[in-house]
Amino acid sequence: MIIQILKRMAFALTLLLVQVLILDQIHPLGYGAPLLCPLIVITLPLGTSRIAAMLWGFGLGFIADIFAGTSGISSAALTFIAFVQPPLLEFMAPRDSEEELQPSFSSMGRWNYLRFICLLLLLHHIVYFALEGFSYFFIKDIAISMGVSYVASLFLIILAERIRNPQK
Repeated sequence: MIIQILKRMAFALTLLLVQVLILDQIHPLGYGAPLLCPLIVITLPLGTSRIAAMLWGFGLGFIADIFAGTSGISSAALTFIAFVQPPLLEFMAPRDSEEELQPSFSSMGRWNYLRFICLLLLLHHIVYFALEGFSYFFIKDIAISMGVSYVASLFLIILAERIRNPQK
């Protein structure tokens, strides 16, 4: 159990470093930025309690907020998807899955896991960009930023998953 937590912390630290040092500097088409941090919450195992998931989400979001200067936006968005992740994973996981199912393409199937990622990432981006814009006068710019960031984030998350769990 301790080893799994240490591995998850190392994975989280790696993703946070990539996010803060590289991805926060990239703005595709001049809008948004790819967000890789939601992958940490997305990959929480099936047996994770809501409280533990929310602590992971808030802690990682808090650290990302400190380095990115986003004053609570990452914390709120990651805590929200951490709240939604355990019941959504339970609903979307295969019925004959083990109790400590680690969400991945191999454990859930390609389409099921892709739908899971897309849904959680969409929820994350809705909360993130709604809080970041905090004004509906610029709804067009917010929607464009969200769309560009969503596509870039989805691409990077799928790439990171392929690197983390290569299929045979």
